[in-house]
Amino acid sequence: MEIVISIAAKIAECTVAPFGQWLSYSFHYNSNIENLKNQEEKLQHTQERVIYSVEAALRNGEEIYLDVSKWLTDVDRIIELATRKLREIEEAGTKSSNAACLNLKHRHQLSREAKKMMENITELLKFGNFDRVSYFPASKGKKKTRKMDYMAMESRMMVVKGIMEALGNAEIDKIGLWGMPGVGKSTLMKEIARQAKEEKLFTEVVMTNVTNNPDVRCIQGEIADLLDLQFDQETEKGRANHLQQRLSKGKNILVILDDIWKAFDLQEIGIPSKGCKVVMTSRDRDVLISGMGTQKAIHELKILRKEEAWNLFEEMAGDSVKDWPEVRGIATKIAEKCAGLPIALVTVSKALKNKSLVIWKDALMQLTRLTPEIWSPVDSCIQLSYEHLDGEEAVKSLFLFFAQQGYYISYQDLLRYGFGLGLFLNIYTLKAARNKLESLVSGDSCLLLESPHSSEKFYMHDLVRDVATIIASKNHNMFVMRDDGRQEAWPDVDALNRCEALSIHGGDIHKHPTKMECPKLRFFHVNCKDSRNLKIPDIFFQGMEKLEVLSLRNIQLSSLFPLTKLQTLCLHGCMLGDIHWIGELKTLVILSLAYSDISNLPREIGLLTRLQLLDLSNCSRLRVIPPNVLSSLVNLEELYMQKINVQWGVEGPNNEGINASLAELKELSHLITIEIDIPDANNLPKDFLNEKFERYKICIGNIRDPFLLGEAAFSRMLKLKLNMSFQLDFGIKMLLERIEYLYLDELNTTKSVLYELDREDFRQLKHFHIQNNVNKKLIPELKTQAVTFPILETFVLKDMINLEEIYQGNLPLESFRNLKVLKVENCEKLRFIFSLSIARGLSLLEELNIIRCNNMGAIFVKEEEDGIKDQGDMMLFGRLQTLVLKDLPKLMGFLSTKDSFMTDCTETNSEGNHDLQLSLLHHYDQLRFPSLRKLHLEGLPKIKHVWSKEPQRMLKFQALQDIYVGKCESLTSLFPAWVLGCLGQLKKIEIYDCRVEEIVAAEEGGVGARTLVFPRVTSLNLTNLQRLKWFYKGMHVSKWPMLKEMKIERCEEVEIFASGVMSFEETVEEIQSEMSIKQPLFLVNKRSFPSLETLHIRNMDKLEIIFEKLEGQNSKEPQVSIISRSEIEESEAATHFVSNLSFPSLETLYISNMDSLEIIFGELEGQNGKESQVLIFSGSGIEENGATIHSVSTVRIHSI
Repeated sequence: MEIVISIAAKIAECTVAPFGQWLSYSFHYNSNIENLKNQEEKLQHTQERVIYSVEAALRNGEEIYLDVSKWLTDVDRIIELATRKLREIEEAGTKSSNAACLNLKHRHQLSREAKKMMENITELLKFGNFDRVSYFPASKGKKKTRKMDYMAMESRMMVVKGIMEALGNAEIDKIGLWGMPGVGKSTLMKEIARQAKEEKLFTEVVMTNVTNNPDVRCIQGEIADLLDLQFDQETEKGRANHLQQRLSKGKNILVILDDIWKAFDLQEIGIPSKGCKVVMTSRDRDVLISGMGTQKAIHELKILRKEEAWNLFEEMAGDSVKDWPEVRGIATKIAEKCAGLPIALVTVSKALKNKSLVIWKDALMQLTRLTPEIWSPVDSCIQLSYEHLDGEEAVKSLFLFFAQQGYYISYQDLLRYGFGLGLFLNIYTLKAARNKLESLVSGDSCLLLESPHSSEKFYMHDLVRDVATIIASKNHNMFVMRDDGRQEAWPDVDALNRCEALSIHGGDIHKHPTKMECPKLRFFHVNCKDSRNLKIPDIFFQGMEKLEVLSLRNIQLSSLFPLTKLQTLCLHGCMLGDIHWIGELKTLVILSLAYSDISNLPREIGLLTRLQLLDLSNCSRLRVIPPNVLSSLVNLEELYMQKINVQWGVEGPNNEGINASLAELKELSHLITIEIDIPDANNLPKDFLNEKFERYKICIGNIRDPFLLGEAAFSRMLKLKLNMSFQLDFGIKMLLERIEYLYLDELNTTKSVLYELDREDFRQLKHFHIQNNVNKKLIPELKTQAVTFPILETFVLKDMINLEEIYQGNLPLESFRNLKVLKVENCEKLRFIFSLSIARGLSLLEELNIIRCNNMGAIFVKEEEDGIKDQGDMMLFGRLQTLVLKDLPKLMGFLSTKDSFMTDCTETNSEGNHDLQLSLLHHYDQLRFPSLRKLHLEGLPKIKHVWSKEPQRMLKFQALQDIYVGKCESLTSLFPAWVLGCLGQLKKIEIYDCRVEEIVAAEEGGVGARTLVFPRVTSLNLTNLQRLKWFYKGMHVSKWPMLKEMKIERCEEVEIFASGVMSFEETVEEIQSEMSIKQPLFLVNKRSFPSLETLHIRNMDKLEIIFEKLEGQNSKEPQVSIISRSEIEESEAATHFVSNLSFPSLETLYISNMDSLEIIFGELEGQNGKESQVLIFSGSGIEENGATIHSVSTVRIHSI
């Protein structure tokens, strides 16, 4: 027949052209089909390469070119069409005994379509070789360059890679990094913390500095702050227990302890031996290995290689080194003097940046001649950087005062100390001083570094601090006492006589003199971990007549001798008692009583008319502020009254009450900064808030936790909780024009605040939280065509029970372009979040949480009026890392058309389940989640599938690490088999309260998977899955090389926990009817669970066999004897026996509440070879010898 067709094809070439062309499709049927297959395969390979580049770019924060996105969409569609067409052709051939016998018309049609499709694919292949698929947005360029300066160097990347691999190793809990001072350990730890957060390896990452004089309370406090944990205990031991409970209960917590000088017990701080990962750095390798137990993972950070050191120096020094040969020659010698240490290279290069040739020569000479006090080349480099600090002498003075403080110093403290000392020359207002300070510390000398925890704090490298301390004491008579073995005793009489600044952070603080004779002292600071019991006598300060700044923390102070030159007084956390003497300090311009125990603010404070800053924040016992005290402070610029419990008086000219009225603050014409919470909105006077406030944090209404740690970075914040009709006055409207953080809680209000605002009010808004407005059906439409939220980063909607749409109408695409976090909770009538036109602009979204929205049918919807055709609908959620969809009873899909899900909502059966078979993420050609780490799905009764059963080439979840699925009643399985190949980073699987019959579903019509591998999963939890029978139906082997914890509970249909695949195959062959075969939950081999430490089995009423005929590695491997109670009752000798079972890492076996199971363990052998006898009997009284399980440390058996 084929020969006939071939001859006919030749004849066709000689016939009339149109007819011949028609026939040629039939005659070239086979070649057209084969060409289509080949071209489709080529296109798939090209597509995979482009996808890999796109996803790598998205993870790196880059934007994808529009032509690349469109090409991928087109490829998706043509591959889908080609796959369908080839399947149709295959089916047509199957129905006929011979494909060649198809009628000519059908052959012509299929061949013509195949050729046309092949030509389209060929055209797409031409445009698939992209030189670049992405670009960096302009705003991200600076960050990228900064990273390239140091962390992109090969020697650093290798160490980072090693530590990140160790963090991913379930066998390793403690990791050590050691290296000489200044080599960059702390910088590298910040990079580890950044990557761990960015890649969502851990749910929480905390980093703290230990130092050579560890303060346990301080370390505990820093860790607790980062975990949002509050201590109720006073003792270090009590705080340690509380912290240990928090770290043990937390999931995937990373603790970084930087700069450890000597070994200590982690549990003294509250860090458990297990439950979290700990990374530690030290200068001493032995401290980490012998003292801290990091022998399994210890890394050394060496100095930079010669070429790396020069590249870093050249990059930091700027164009003068690159373009000026004379300078370049000297620069290479100076770079060599920096000895490959990043801290020296960076500080020196930036100090000499854009300097003249003469200065470069002088610098080289200084580095060549070491002074006796500066004992190493690195110290000499730091001294050189100090001497070349740009600006007036104030910069150097601030630097030296900074070095005398603790490891961290806040921006506020630096401002208050510097202003009190008069370091800002010719500046007389705090506003101007703040601007000046910001310009000084924002310089790029790298001597002051921004804290990784807060933009409001700075710190100094210990090498820099050591050099600065030497310079300060030698040249400026500034001394410091610390518990570091250098200066622990009080300075001698001669030193005190010439001392200008003294900071005490430890040492023999309790051996202080009764009276200090310091005639030149201008700055005195005490902050010791044991200073709470220190009581300073009245006459202590008599010899400090020139004192300008006094800062005391956690000290008992009964009175203070009149200090006639005192400018700044900070009594942070002090026990003060009666402070009526405060009125005698008439020169004060800054007064802070924050965290102190005062209950009544003395009237004498009203005498401090020069006061420009008053801080009463966190004075939890403060109840009384007398009338007319605050209004007397006519020069006040900044007022801090967060978290105080004062019952404000009523507004009026003759307020005779106990407390002042807030109306007094209206009389302070210079007040531009205020931080205050006002629980009762009735106390808010009219026109109190106005546009003169430039920096403000104002909380009106009874809001729990009015000011949180994470909000410190916002300088303009307003929180409103209203339970009455509240008329917005003009002042608040003016504040909103520049607001950064807005929180609205409008319980029972008749009219929303938002109705009184113009959309242009939100030009600088970064965080927007609105809740409890029962009357609002939609957030008001735009009154202008301006972009609504151009820089908004966090958007929270909560308890808006009548809200039907967030926005109605069209918004500019840029409206939410910077949005990173979107949370919607308990909005009962909300049907969807955004239209597709807005959703496509959410390219920076990192977290999406939608919870308890009873009417929501889809997260994003397409509408015809959007005017967007399918071909351009691809949505790249390139940054999305967390997706939480919880308690959404009507949710049909992530993306849908509005008409579709509205129709679906009405087509439900009696059980409330829709009839459609679409998956949650069925629009696979339009959705991309390359960075998704956490997927939490709970309470989604209409979802039958998470992923489509058919393989999808573009929908990849290779970054996914945690999956939580619960209360999804219609779900029949979690994974289709094809998706497992995309989940190489998966670490945790938890499924609960679902009706799944299997966890992994086979592809329909495909070949069953022979091996299911979960290479990185460490935790598996299957709870209350009443219909679950097996993990995967059919012949297979499942492997879990890193699984440490497994919990199976209330899966009542499971009868056999695990069986060897070989024995199961034998059973299938022996039994003709597969209906009588009891398939185990897992089919495994001897290497399936090599790392399992904890096995928890509970409430499995039908479970008869835990392990059946598993082949071990050798005769010494563990054996477990299992007896089924039901079979004992029917047969006297029936016993299921487990032979040679291998669990080399098992530590805990927990078995509880299983009616059908009898277990008898005998002669359990541990790792140390010692045998421990654990015997468990059932009511039958039968005892069998049996199980040897290596490493078992705990066996708990209950109610079997």
